[in-house]
Amino acid sequence: MNRMLALAGRTGKELLRDPVTLVFGVGLPLFLLILMSVIQNNVSVEIFAIGQLAPGMAAFSLSFVSMFAAILLAKDKSTSFLLRVFASPALPREYILGYALPMLPIGAAQCAVCFLTAFCFGLAPSWNILLAMLVLLPTAALYIAFGLLFGVLLTDKQAAPVNSILVNVAALLGGTWFDLTLIGGTFEKICNLLPFVHATESARAALAGNYAAILPHLAWVFGWAALLFVAAVLLFKKKMREN
Repeated sequence: MNRMLALAGRTGKELLRDPVTLVFGVGLPLFLLILMSVIQNNVSVEIFAIGQLAPGMAAFSLSFVSMFAAILLAKDKSTSFLLRVFASPALPREYILGYALPMLPIGAAQCAVCFLTAFCFGLAPSWNILLAMLVLLPTAALYIAFGLLFGVLLTDKQAAPVNSILVNVAALLGGTWFDLTLIGGTFEKICNLLPFVHATESARAALAGNYAAILPHLAWVFGWAALLFVAAVLLFKKKMREN
């Protein structure tokens, strides 16, 4: 536990040393939220209802956490830091959790900024906002797991472009901008097998007070997050043995 917390503390410091990445991760979703809200306020047809847009954008913003995790872990692989870490008696899961834990507050801050900004465009204050933020924590864990898996598999030069693809996939297949049922068919079925749309819909259900709909969506998010974390730990363990 102490070893994990020590690595988590070091990871947090490294994240704070790269504020540009953090600002970009928070700023881009915020910019998109403001842009779409302004568009909505200037058209007569409801395209981006704030009650749907805000939780969708909060879920989408968490995809940037994967980039933070992947780039940091991939950079550590390219230096002697991980070689020194491998010499310690810590377990692979302690290493992975040490990288993951500092990412959760960042994810929570991203969600909070999205909802606070949404107040300016008509989102009514509600206790369900706190529930939506709580429901989004497993989504943060999901994207952290994606990032750590990419960080183990990729080099520091590959991590950013691959995660950029993940960010775009999360936006398009997560129903952030449009209702996937409008397309339907095979496309919708594929999206429902992936975790992105379930992450978005769980947050929307929480904000709308549709409590019965939350758990079915969260089950998909939890399942994917667990599989990705297990894969990251096993691959990390393999890399430890190779070194």
